Amino acid sequence: MDASELQAPGEASGFAKPGLRFLVIDDDDCVGAAIRSILARRKSETELASRACIGIQALESSRFDVVFVDVFMPGMSGLDAIAHIRRGSPIPIIAMSGFRLRSSLNSVDYLGMAMQCGASAYLCKPFVPKQLIEAIDRSLNSTTLAKESMQ
Repeated sequence: MDASELQAPGEASGFAKPGLRFLVIDDDDCVGAAIRSILARRKSETELASRACIGIQALESSRFDVVFVDVFMPGMSGLDAIAHIRRGSPIPIIAMSGFRLRSSLNSVDYLGMAMQCGASAYLCKPFVPKQLIEAIDRSLNSTTLAKESMQ
């Protein structure tokens, strides 16, 4: 039996390194629980923070490999959190949002704004496990490429 036979339907085979640590900053407990569940199947650890300020404190006191940040949260916005994190760390950041707000009156791309603030990748909510794993792979690869180009 190969690894693809062990995957849940719709799940990608992505990052192979077990034991990665993830931080999810999102005020929606269901999103954090879903990400934790998906990543637990890959032997990864996930810490949840319901506010940006709590997530930033967690980053300052512990080591993580990737951070997920919701764009819209009460208090400090996800965009501000991404900019704050990026000023102090090269850690891969995956921005998440259920809003892309495209209408005839207002055409704001908040996930595009998150990328301009320093996110490595983004996820549109709702997402499936395959999209989550692909976003992790993109963010880890972009960080690796950036580190290699600096050497």
